[in-house]
Amino acid sequence: MKLSRDAVVRAALELLDEVGLDDLTLRGVAERLDVQAPALYWHVRNRQDLIDQMAAAMIRDGIGGLAPDGAWMDQLGDIARAYRQTLLSHRDGARVLAESCTADPAVNRLGELALRMLTSAGFTTQDAMRALVALISYVSGFVADEQSSRPRYEEPDPVLFPLLTAAGTGNHTPESFKYGLELLLSGLRLARLSV
Repeated sequence: MKLSRDAVVRAALELLDEVGLDDLTLRGVAERLDVQAPALYWHVRNRQDLIDQMAAAMIRDGIGGLAPDGAWMDQLGDIARAYRQTLLSHRDGARVLAESCTADPAVNRLGELALRMLTSAGFTTQDAMRALVALISYVSGFVADEQSSRPRYEEPDPVLFPLLTAAGTGNHTPESFKYGLELLLSGLRLARLSV
């Protein structure tokens, strides 16, 4: 197999799914490709560059061709749901995107698409960017909690915290995501109407 940047990134994504981000190394990627680690430096500068390329590939694969349709709230909801599925498509996907700094055209295209849609709906460019940051932050944080391997909570004392006990644990569900997204979109709709 001819070594290429795409082959390196694909191997890294496969390894990510097996070992997680903490144990992802250039040496491990090289072993998967049956090459020596220095051969990778023709295609990625270092581990951070590899993470940046992995994030860009995730966006291209997951939502690079997304073309939402309908009212602006529906479009923004489509972007949020597609972004969540993109992050969930790989182990530690939310962390990969959070730790990356990429100006890949697919990432910029998604941002431009969302900003164009929001400014067309009446948001200023600054408020549209704030709305996009809020949306991406909500999705990223929710998925990071979904993908976390650490225990969520210890059971609260039911006498001291009866409502927390009644609410239970395991609240990072698709229903909870939908509820939070609807709250965020409704808040943005109200903000736009008050401008």
